[in-house]
Amino acid sequence: MSTKDFADGRALTILLTGGRAPVTLELARSFHAAGHRVLVAESARFHLCRVSRAVARSFQVPPPNPDTEPFLAALESIVTTERVDVLIPTCEEIFYVARGLDRLHPHCKVWAPPIEQLRELHDKWRFVMLAERLGLPTPSTKLIQTREDWLALAAAEPIRESFVLKPAYSRFASQVLFMHEEDSLDNRRRMLKDNVSAVSPAAPWVAQRLVHGRHICTYSVAFEGQLIAHSAYPSRYRVGQGASVYFESVEHETSLAWVRSLVQAIRYTGQIAFDFIEEADGRLYAIECNPRATSGVHLFGTGEGLVTAFLHPSKLTIAGTLLTPHASSGAMLTLPMVAAGLGGIRSISELRHWRRAFRSARDVVFSAADPRPYAEQLLLLADAWRTSRKRGIKLVQATTIDIEWNGDRP
Repeated sequence: MSTKDFADGRALTILLTGGRAPVTLELARSFHAAGHRVLVAESARFHLCRVSRAVARSFQVPPPNPDTEPFLAALESIVTTERVDVLIPTCEEIFYVARGLDRLHPHCKVWAPPIEQLRELHDKWRFVMLAERLGLPTPSTKLIQTREDWLALAAAEPIRESFVLKPAYSRFASQVLFMHEEDSLDNRRRMLKDNVSAVSPAAPWVAQRLVHGRHICTYSVAFEGQLIAHSAYPSRYRVGQGASVYFESVEHETSLAWVRSLVQAIRYTGQIAFDFIEEADGRLYAIECNPRATSGVHLFGTGEGLVTAFLHPSKLTIAGTLLTPHASSGAMLTLPMVAAGLGGIRSISELRHWRRAFRSARDVVFSAADPRPYAEQLLLLADAWRTSRKRGIKLVQATTIDIEWNGDRP
């Protein structure tokens, strides 16, 4: 990526991909508020950015999964025809964008690291190996890539600690399995036998020690190995085992130091996010890495913080400036937040805490000045439901099936 910043005050054309994601809508509104022209490329028929007043033009492009070439050809056509200055992928389509860096870089600045770096960070096994080489704490982890590896877990008796099983390539904790110390041998064998077909060398899993404690999520923007924007938030409310739906900024120096160490060691440039668990004694373990945008974007709101990070990164690195969210009320995804409240509250005290969080948080999709994306959520959800029925997959999987990246295909 070029180290040259754009001139202050110049109106630029920004192309965002992943228009279905609330974080993309947040970025679109931020760039629009700063006076830039915002375009969005998205493979879904309905998406939040499609009807946003912040977006000058929305393009429906071919899905990158499973055929990447038409997707890249469409992006190349957009960046050349529309004279795009900056391309910012936000979701897992970043892996496919990274495959086309050689053809996109001559036309615009692309906020995507090389594909090999993305592979190492996204793969839950390779990420743990990278962290271990750098001396950064992660839970003990074992690679599972054959039927024999998988069934060997059922033969161990007794197991000395609880652990979690998950695909090396996965999202939203949609396929996570838990194996507890107190589980009977028969129950473990039954669970593993039911899921053995999911494991192969092309679709490996990991078995990772189950860490108990507070969940901390981070989102950062880095440039040439230096953090230039960073946010952290506890994962207080989630739907099931999936992603957080309520976001409140916290200062967390231990996770900041962890992220800074890794980013500096690999000289990373791009967006990057981590999930941590902090034990009661303060020990912090990184669980996984998402080298893309995540909900930490919402903590910056629609101000110029992230706009500055993406358009003037070298200025921030030279000054040694780290942009962080301003202290403010929380942010949330309203509909999932209601579901989290209905499904997770177990006491009057928990109800009071949930009500306080709900009443103080802004909805990240709704805006009185830009109301149509809020209604678009229903069309997006209905389209995902049709896809889930047609393909026989879970609804959450249907929301990303056309952009998800599960390792290089043979």
